Amino acid sequence: MAMAALILFAACSKDGEGVYNPKKKIANLYQSSMYIYSWHDEVNDQWIADTSSEAKTLVESWTWDGKKLAKITFYEHRNVTEKDDVEVYDVVNFTYDGKRVTRAEGNDEYITFAYDGKEVKSAVLFDKEHPESPAAQFDFEHKDGKIVKINITIEGDGLLISKSSTVHLEKVLFRNILPEFDKAEEAVAKINTAVQKSGAKAQTTIPIELTWSGDNVSEMTVKMTRLGMVATSNNKYTYDNKNNPYQNYLFGMVNVMDDGTMTIFCKNNVTKIFAEESFFGMTETEEVNYTYTYDGDWPVSQTQIRTYEDEDGESKKYSTVTNYFEYK
Repeated sequence: MAMAALILFAACSKDGEGVYNPKKKIANLYQSSMYIYSWHDEVNDQWIADTSSEAKTLVESWTWDGKKLAKITFYEHRNVTEKDDVEVYDVVNFTYDGKRVTRAEGNDEYITFAYDGKEVKSAVLFDKEHPESPAAQFDFEHKDGKIVKINITIEGDGLLISKSSTVHLEKVLFRNILPEFDKAEEAVAKINTAVQKSGAKAQTTIPIELTWSGDNVSEMTVKMTRLGMVATSNNKYTYDNKNNPYQNYLFGMVNVMDDGTMTIFCKNNVTKIFAEESFFGMTETEEVNYTYTYDGDWPVSQTQIRTYEDEDGESKKYSTVTNYFEYK
């Protein structure tokens, strides 16, 4: 799944799902990061730390055609010593039927959307090298005007279980709203081994269930079953009372807000995520916090903060990723 962005505009727009027309429109997105890894030196009985950071640099440019988002250009930072040394690595273009998006297309993949009245019915993902059959399909269930369930169906033995796709279940879905867990790689390796031994080519269906509290998703549950092995993720969210610039922008995939800063269904911005994930008997929990600076009721920067240590207490990790919003 190499497409740099996979967008479905939806949720609560008065014009119906598939329409994304925020009051404040993003023009550019910048990002900086800092990572600290520390470990205990038992010989000298002291803690030693390595720190790495990336300066603020341009990562996305949004082009608008009036009220419609026409394309997003994604940039890759090539040289850590030169903050302006960036290059374009993908451009995602959007096609509309009136106000409603019907197609999003990037370098390697594209997705098409189908609607039932004002509600999104399904989205189908295609790999440009194999357009004869879909790589994945997303089917949506609604209740009281909100999306409450998404069934993702994947054909064959790839997409969410290849080694290169380890992060897709956690890091890709929902603009990467799920925190990352080291246990995922071990789980995916087990699935790969089982698939290779069995030669299985069956479909995989991943149901995602959403629980709402007012205009925000309060809980999301994901469950994946493959050859009798089960991986689950349960995530609970806390929000501020400010405007989310991504509201009605249903979900994005690779490299759209790498750190999972926004719950794109929702009216407000995420301030905390508590996640519990279980991979074949291995359970792990994590809390991720987010802080914001605002211009009125709109965020102009958002920082993700993650702190955790190994189970043996011999090493610690701390990281921040800050996104800076520049509006039209």
